[in-house]
Amino acid sequence: MAQESPRTRIAYIVSAHHRPEMAIRLIRRIHAPDHGIFIHYNRRSSDEEYHQLVDALKDLSGITFLPRQKCRWGDTGLVLASLEGIRAIAAGGFVYDYAILLTGADYPIKSDEQIRAALSAANGHSFLEFGRWPIANWEKGKGIRRIHNYHFHPPFPDWLRAYGWQPSWQHITIPARRKLPGSLHPYFGNGFWYLSRACLKYVLDYTAEHPDYIPFFKHVYIPDECFYQCLLMNSPLAPTIQPRSLTYVDWSRKPFPAILNVSDMPRLLQSDCLFARKFDNKVDAAIMDQLDRMLDQPKVTESSRVRP
Repeated sequence: MAQESPRTRIAYIVSAHHRPEMAIRLIRRIHAPDHGIFIHYNRRSSDEEYHQLVDALKDLSGITFLPRQKCRWGDTGLVLASLEGIRAIAAGGFVYDYAILLTGADYPIKSDEQIRAALSAANGHSFLEFGRWPIANWEKGKGIRRIHNYHFHPPFPDWLRAYGWQPSWQHITIPARRKLPGSLHPYFGNGFWYLSRACLKYVLDYTAEHPDYIPFFKHVYIPDECFYQCLLMNSPLAPTIQPRSLTYVDWSRKPFPAILNVSDMPRLLQSDCLFARKFDNKVDAAIMDQLDRMLDQPKVTESSRVRP
């Protein structure tokens, strides 16, 4: 009798910043006994919200709460949080076939079986949106300044924010001519990825062997959109990486990215992506209710097959 092939196991790294109820709904939807879920909750958010998240998920197995980083838009916090997730996966012996990076505003548009099947069919290939610099018409040809200049993200006092004060600027830029350590060529792309076990190991090995790499990104602008691209696309694993994300995002309407609603359902159903963002239960919870009903009756369709 032929032995059944082992099922694809997934490590989810979920980086949430607010609305713990959204993260709770997402995690309960993607949870499976053989998956691992590694949760990061922004340290700039309240401890009360964090404990709400912990208490609501204490009945689930395979949950790991990561050390909390302070994450500000455009700074290195998101990168450090995802690296904590990869380190936790490594500490458990790299038992997962893939890791998927999500936020608390994401939600699956395919069933667990479809997600496993799509990644199994990828045969070890990873999915990471990337473009090799120079990128035509991107930020008027000046996008490379994200790396070349020094960028600082001042920690605006939380007590000022509590009184409604919001800075009109989010970072300070000092013109310079910095170069990526190791003479790596710059790559940029979406910050959300689906990485194979081989890529995860390479990230940890490379950053351990090149201790100047992570600190360099402390002064990069929006480093989560180039940290993994620059590292992996200059690696021997580059041929195994597909230049796309498997997370559906709509950049055609404001606010960017668009908050999805029930009118987006036809496009989600036609997509071969596995997840989508952005969702907001205070804007339209009905679309997640519709997705739940669909996912509770999964059917493998052609749209669940990932197209390169």
